Amino acid sequence: MDFFSAILLGSALAMDAAAVSAVCGMDQKQNFFPSALITAFTFALFQTAMPILGWSVGKLGNNFISQFENIFAFAVLLFLGIKMLFDAKKQDKPTISNFKSLFILAIATSIDALTAGITLPVTVNALSVSHIFTTVLIIGMITFIFSISGCLIGRTFHRANPKFAGFTGGFMLILIAFKTLFF
Repeated sequence: MDFFSAILLGSALAMDAAAVSAVCGMDQKQNFFPSALITAFTFALFQTAMPILGWSVGKLGNNFISQFENIFAFAVLLFLGIKMLFDAKKQDKPTISNFKSLFILAIATSIDALTAGITLPVTVNALSVSHIFTTVLIIGMITFIFSISGCLIGRTFHRANPKFAGFTGGFMLILIAFKTLFF
């Protein structure tokens, strides 16, 4: 297995989760550390599971999911970003801290990991099941670290100006949505 490629892949896949974690960190006022751990664990769990699912789908030779992944992620992230902008205008804090929103965000940010899973045998020379699991554990650990860092950055940013943080978070989600659609 190409360990360096696995780290690069994990870092690339974790970027969206880190950015969205920063947005989530802006909303976590009470019990910040347990909330940050739950956020990071949820993103890491999905970033770990989706490549396995993608690898399984790829083994079956079905590329149907990869045709619509960008559109799905775009729609979810765009909707949540616009919702966050409206919430920031109405009140002093962004609102995406409930578990349902976190679950949807985790799915949206890990769809690219699903597609990456299809290519794991080629990109990181992960031909055996043990290589796949090692690779996805690396992806999960990197995502966890990036997500915790994102939550901390978001919390720091929120303390400066909650309303501005809400607008920034909404714009970040919208930018990530367009990134997933076009890049």
